[in-house]
Amino acid sequence: MAATDSDDAELAEAYRLVSDTLAGAVRETLASPGPDPARFAIRRLTAVDEDVPADATPPGWSLAFLVLADWFDAARTALADADDRGDRALAWIGEHLGPRYAARARYTITPLVDPDNARETSHYIDALGVDFLASMVWTVAALVAEYPATDGADVWPRAHADAAR
Repeated sequence: MAATDSDDAELAEAYRLVSDTLAGAVRETLASPGPDPARFAIRRLTAVDEDVPADATPPGWSLAFLVLADWFDAARTALADADDRGDRALAWIGEHLGPRYAARARYTITPLVDPDNARETSHYIDALGVDFLASMVWTVAALVAEYPATDGADVWPRAHADAAR
């Protein structure tokens, strides 16, 4: 069955709503550093997944991951000359959220620094649970803090990803 314009519009709207929620979590993490804004946002976004059969693709989790992967891609592209982007992000997380959270983010930072090996992060989905996606939000917050936007965008990886879409 072919996708319709209505389906495309619904997906675009869902993508925007998920982006809004995740951008809010980034802003809250920057305003009051801690793991909970990201965890709360992820729980809200994945609540719809509870009604999905175990063998089906969880829509909330999948869309949140897609949005964050787009933001990582946009950040990697924008920071192509910053070879230390991953180390700086992890250092920020360690300093502002704590070393435990930097250790968790280390498992999900690969797409930001080494896209050829990005699939390896999938090995940690079950082990990290809600912190898998939350650690990606923490990383985006760290990038925003460490590499301030020159274009005025408060969550610039989102703005760059939106511009690329």
